[in-house]
Amino acid sequence: MSDPEVPQKSPLPDAGDMLFIFLASLTLFMLPNFLFGDGSTGWHIVTGMHILDTGSIPHTDILTSSHAGRPWVAYQWLTDVIMALLVKAGGLNLLAVACSVTISSLFLMLYDRMRRDGVSVFPSLFFVVVGSLLSAMHFLARPHLLNFWGVYIFSTKLEDFYRGRLDFKKLCLWLIPTMILWTNMHPAFALGIGISGIYFVAILFGCFFNSDAEGAKNNFQRLKSLFILLVALCAVTLVNPYGIELHQYIYLYLKTKTAVVSQTDEFQSPAFHGDLHSICLEILFFALLAGLFRAAKNISLPRFLTVVTFAHMALQAKRNMPLFAIVALPAIGELLGHMKLFGSIATENQNVLQKVIARGRKAFSDFEAQELQCKMHVVPIVFSLFLAVAAFMGGSVAGNQILNSGFNPKDKPTKTLDYVVKNNLDPANGFNYDNWGGFLRYKTGKRVFIDDRADFFPESFYLEYASCSRALPGFEKVFEKYHLYWVIMPSNSLLGGELSKNPDWKLVAEDKASKLFVNEKLKPSAN
Repeated sequence: MSDPEVPQKSPLPDAGDMLFIFLASLTLFMLPNFLFGDGSTGWHIVTGMHILDTGSIPHTDILTSSHAGRPWVAYQWLTDVIMALLVKAGGLNLLAVACSVTISSLFLMLYDRMRRDGVSVFPSLFFVVVGSLLSAMHFLARPHLLNFWGVYIFSTKLEDFYRGRLDFKKLCLWLIPTMILWTNMHPAFALGIGISGIYFVAILFGCFFNSDAEGAKNNFQRLKSLFILLVALCAVTLVNPYGIELHQYIYLYLKTKTAVVSQTDEFQSPAFHGDLHSICLEILFFALLAGLFRAAKNISLPRFLTVVTFAHMALQAKRNMPLFAIVALPAIGELLGHMKLFGSIATENQNVLQKVIARGRKAFSDFEAQELQCKMHVVPIVFSLFLAVAAFMGGSVAGNQILNSGFNPKDKPTKTLDYVVKNNLDPANGFNYDNWGGFLRYKTGKRVFIDDRADFFPESFYLEYASCSRALPGFEKVFEKYHLYWVIMPSNSLLGGELSKNPDWKLVAEDKASKLFVNEKLKPSAN
């Protein structure tokens, strides 16, 4: 008897490839400044450049004048170095290409996962597009993009292990190196340990409540394996330049900075008032509930617990909504997989219209079968290489500028920044908007008063900053304390409005995004 014919892979593009092209084009061509919407990208590049130039990882602050020399754990140092290398090689365009490909590849993998679980082309495409729109709030050139991949790898590989599709050795080969990289790229590496812990608890539960002796034995073996893995994962988190100090730093931040975190927008709960991201979140919630109603048995206990955990996190803070999408989409795939969109395709005793409909169903069925074979992803690979080459060439191909990514002059200082540089305003005596701190540090090459590292600054300092930025009574005393004589803030800021009423504060420059005020009377006298 001959072996069954194995479907051959095809180099032709599938719907996921088209999604890849769309997401990459959206973030690079249609919205070329979208990835640089956050000024903190600047200080990540500066930190990476510092490491490359000095050959050492900073242990004290290198970014501000107000806290120069204060101990600092640059826990994203590896991502910062990679970002700096990309900028050195191809400018902000190459960094944008790398971030765009990172994002687009992830959602391509999520699409493929749903298709492998038996979800049809159009539902898969719909839900992945919804997931990408939900996640778009964090499509930024920042280290947190690596969190997306960390959560995806841990959640999918552990599920494959749980279902017997991946052996323990391969699981370790996936997760342990990922954890080492994740630890040095973003402080949210604990999510990987948390997801592993959920699977450990679920298998432990199975050991006690599995009446089948053979099943209980298998669960116990998997329990031992996951215990070893958890120990190994915890151990390799010490493979970082700071050792245990990294863990202490993160713990103290989470413990002591609750007031600062509560005032940060991305840590706020989503507002369900017609916002696009919230609507997308509701769609995924509805799909999960519908899937559970249809086929709850299709989802494993640990995957269900993982989805519930990340759903809680998403409702607790907007910054977690993309992570929820990443764990929810594969779960939706399992719950809605192999659902027949059409009935049978019989053609006996049918009228003309019924025959046309039947042929359409047959054509769609054949298309789906062929589309499943188109998983070589040649088009995304070639497109990514093309974009990288274009970035290396300054963003132009054959004399046509196709890449022009960077900070948006509509929401970042331009003329005011030029004034600061040309007039050599001392950054040690200037007050700036915190989210622009990294941008100003990158553009001027000089230390700034403050940036948006909520983990770094003392809470008392952040409260002083807040009193100034909101022009609360007594903010002038903070200016006197830090010898501040110039201010650069958003055009519509409360502080700018208050300073404009004071004749001692002169508006010396402004642009679409910012206003720059100078008070010569407060300028420290030269020694």
